[in-house]
Amino acid sequence: MALYDVHVIHQNGAGWTVKQRSGELKSYGFRIREHAEAFGRALAHRNKVALVVHHPDGHEARYAEAALSYPAHLS
Repeated sequence: MALYDVHVIHQNGAGWTVKQRSGELKSYGFRIREHAEAFGRALAHRNKVALVVHHPDGHEARYAEAALSYPAHLS
């Protein structure tokens, strides 16, 4: 696992946390999973790193940098 990847982690009873280490550890809290994932996706896209989502059941979903693009035009 790369050191600078963005991680979305479930916190029991405390919602979701988005973490990234880029010199110092940065942490952002969210109550809703979709909000945490959207913020993590944008953060990973901006920093050109992967996004790793840690689900409550223990499995991880990893999204490579290339999979984090956004459409050029919204309809």
